[in-house]
Amino acid sequence: MTIYDLILISILLLPALLIWQNAAFRDRAMGQARRYCETMDVQLLDDTVELVSLRPGRDGRGNWGLQRGYQFAFTSSGDARYLGHLRFHGRHLISADLQPHRI
Repeated sequence: MTIYDLILISILLLPALLIWQNAAFRDRAMGQARRYCETMDVQLLDDTVELVSLRPGRDGRGNWGLQRGYQFAFTSSGDARYLGHLRFHGRHLISADLQPHRI
């Protein structure tokens, strides 16, 4: 096996690794969205979260890592849909918020 073969295999495996890792983070975000909606006494809609941003960034201590932003839909009364947002730095949830909504 030559160095060219190793580079080619690495290039082919990298997208599969990223897809697998993003699926694991999506599952984690889904669980956090469910818990946050229960805490805020709203109903999560569609049982899904959507990745809306993926970028490098620093946390509060200056450590570099990937920051992922997810969005989800919720309702408080069943009449209207609103958006909620989750932000992760690495594996840690750093913020969660809901759009202003009727109670």
